[in-house]
Amino acid sequence: MDSKDFLMQPADVVGDEDRPPRLDYRDFQRSIVLLSNFRSGSHMLKLSLGKLAGMTTPAEPFNHGFAPEAGYTLKMYLSQGGPRPSLMTEGHAALHHFMARFYAQMPARRSIILDVKYPQAYAFGVNASMQVPAAVPVILEELHKLQMPFIHLTRRDQVAQAISLMVAEDSGEYLVKSDSAGSAPQGRVLRLSPRDVLSRARQLRNATENARMVLGALGVRQHEVTFEDLTSPSWRDHYRAIFRFINQYADIPENYVSPTRAQDSSGKVANLADIRSFVAERDPVLNG
Repeated sequence: MDSKDFLMQPADVVGDEDRPPRLDYRDFQRSIVLLSNFRSGSHMLKLSLGKLAGMTTPAEPFNHGFAPEAGYTLKMYLSQGGPRPSLMTEGHAALHHFMARFYAQMPARRSIILDVKYPQAYAFGVNASMQVPAAVPVILEELHKLQMPFIHLTRRDQVAQAISLMVAEDSGEYLVKSDSAGSAPQGRVLRLSPRDVLSRARQLRNATENARMVLGALGVRQHEVTFEDLTSPSWRDHYRAIFRFINQYADIPENYVSPTRAQDSSGKVANLADIRSFVAERDPVLNG
């Protein structure tokens, strides 16, 4: 087939909205999916991969809450009146319209990291045909069909993850740059309900287990790494393993510092010991 037949066509020039635009195979060949839940360290990993290997690191494409200046996201797509599924079976075609417009905004030839959070994976619906032994999000199904590799970022200490999320929700501060790493950001110290933390941690675990089940059912090519791996003394080895998985080479300078600081909300919670003890008595695995 002539290579021109593969060229991406912006959704705006496709007359029949029921017929999805053709995507350029060269775009999805250079795309990597970074799948994670919130407060897993995905921003730290994404920006580090971008900085070390010169990869393109756009904002979360399926985040409908980001302002237009963040880049091309689901919110901008919907504001442009892009085709959207009115029935569950139309999600696949609508996703192709979105991806065509998304790739039109990306620089040529550079690898692209698609940062997808678990809940965002359901933005274009679910395929419940049971062709695989699970109901699967259309986004993950289509990205897998396009043969994109998946980096699955998880977190072993789900109590710390839950606390980090609750602290961020309270303060509105989700990212801390490395240039402020000398001292923890100031803010009020919270006293969290141990029962609420336990509930949130279980929710996070359920989401992670569901993601593993979906990825396994689809049979995606994946590399799972944890937040704890990336912040351990052997973090360089884990980054090198990721680069091997995505077939990229990058030198890691001896003095390399991540663009964002690793999440640590322990100093923001007054009753951390009580929370840990409460969880240890009821569901100790959540303590990591």
